[in-house]
Amino acid sequence: MKLIWRHKDFDDDLDFILFHQKDGTPIWWQKQLFKAYPDLDYEYAISLSESKRFEYITEQMKIQAEKRKSVVDNSIKIFSDKWSEISGKLNGVYNYAFDNDCSDILNDMVANVGLNPICPRDIQNHSFDVYHYFDSQYAITIALHEITHFVWFYFWNKHFKDNETEYDFPSIKWLLSEIVVETIIRNSEINNLIKQPQYIAYSYFYDMTINGELIFDIMKKMYLNRTDIYDFMEKSFNWIKNNESELREKIAVAESKE
Repeated sequence: MKLIWRHKDFDDDLDFILFHQKDGTPIWWQKQLFKAYPDLDYEYAISLSESKRFEYITEQMKIQAEKRKSVVDNSIKIFSDKWSEISGKLNGVYNYAFDNDCSDILNDMVANVGLNPICPRDIQNHSFDVYHYFDSQYAITIALHEITHFVWFYFWNKHFKDNETEYDFPSIKWLLSEIVVETIIRNSEINNLIKQPQYIAYSYFYDMTINGELIFDIMKKMYLNRTDIYDFMEKSFNWIKNNESELREKIAVAESKE
């Protein structure tokens, strides 16, 4: 497995920034941009029509892009240097975490460093975004999180032989992956590659329960008691299908808050 770091194209960056500023976007998502950029006025922005809001944010982000170009370039160097410290260990830890040989897969992964504090991924193109203002340790953690998504769906596709378009938000397969990636990292040698921050998955998952049991405790038991990764995939998929409605209701409540 190989990963390179590069500067995110501004227009592509902006497209996804605006995606989370549409009318009806949950506050939890919408406010991430304004927390990252205090120069932007949240109250003013939400008072505008969607088209005017987009114009305002576009102009503001052009200013930020110009101000921060050298900062982004420097972040890329720092992240890349930090990544080189662990890149040679990837194949070994992922082999054990996924019960499969990972040495000849995913040699085309790209980390796009840019302005967006929300970090999307592109499963089909094996790329993901990293906010330039992250410290290097957190940037590497984000990279491990996204790589684990890629490996998960690589072997998932081999097993289920389904369509990769089913792996994106808001699909149930996407939702499952957001939960199992945390489980796999925390309970394998991937966790030893770098000191982890408090949250890898969405923060509201950590105290979320089903039938009185924390969802990450449920997943941990399934993962540690698996016969192989495909057994874990089957069992976790059955679990989330049985509990999807309750999970989505709880997520909606969490995302309605700031």
